[in-house]
Formats: sequence, structure tokens, C-alpha cells
Amino acid sequence: DGTVELFESGAILSYLADKYGGLKTSKQRAERNAWCMWANASLDPIIFIETPEGRVIDTGLRGNPRAVQRLDALLGKRTWLVDDAFSVADVAVASYLLYVPQFFPDLDLGRWANIAAYAQRCANREAYAEAYGDRVSALVRARCDGYVANAATGAQEGKKFWPF
Repeated sequence: DGTVELFESGAILSYLADKYGGLKTSKQRAERNAWCMWANASLDPIIFIETPEGRVIDTGLRGNPRAVQRLDALLGKRTWLVDDAFSVADVAVASYLLYVPQFFPDLDLGRWANIAAYAQRCANREAYAEAYGDRVSALVRARCDGYVANAATGAQEGKKFWPF
């Protein structure tokens, strides 16, 4: 709105949620902010392994990180992260998950069936296509569809190594 300058994605999402998200209580803000902070502090370093200079060299999703297992279990019980309604919490977490098909096309999120379905739901939102454009959204949607199909058939990459 021209009056606030922010540079951190979590701060930007928090600001947008406060200004436009209809959050009326500190509890509502805290529940969503917790996910924004978790995405930046915990999920980012799992998804993007970087050199000290900040160059991405791989992803920690080739393993089976405990935080990802917990996220998968949680998403098995709900559609969205907070109050079963899409919110800035989902924008924060899904933004990292939806980078996976772009940066690591050989990785299959289907080994985490609930995360795969969640990523698919997020990628299929009209707002995602508007934000990222037709080319990127089509690529990400197609990869997410593949993740979900692989999860359903048990054909995901690394299945023999990941009995979870």
C-alpha cells in the first residue's frame, strides 16, 4: 500500500494476513504466523541444501526428514494447515513444496502421500496460476498429479527404502 516496506516473506505474509485476511484475534494471527516461521526456519533448509555462499546444491528431501514426516501425518488429518481453510500458513508452506518440481524434477513427493495431495490442492488453486503464470503452473500441476498417482499406486521413487 506504499506505506510499509518489508523484505522477508514471512513478514510480508503476516502483514497481508493482518491487513486483508480477516484475522480478528491474536490467536488466529499466532496460528498462521507459526506456520510462516516454520516454513522459513525449518522447511526451507530441508528443501534447499545450500553452500555457505547460498548456492543451492541439493535437497534434504532425498532423505526422510522427521519434520516432513510430521507434516505428512498432520496433512493426513486436515485439508489445510489452520482451521481447514486456505490461509497465509498454506502460502508459506506450499511455496516451498511447490518449488520441488521446479528445482528437483527427479524427486517424487509421492512417498509422502498427504504432502503430495496437499501440494496438488495448492497448485490447482487459480491464484497459484495467476501468480506463477501458465508455464510454471502447468509444469507444477502435472508433477503434482504424478506425485499423487505414484502415491496411490505405491510406485514412487525410493519406495523400497522408505517403508513409512
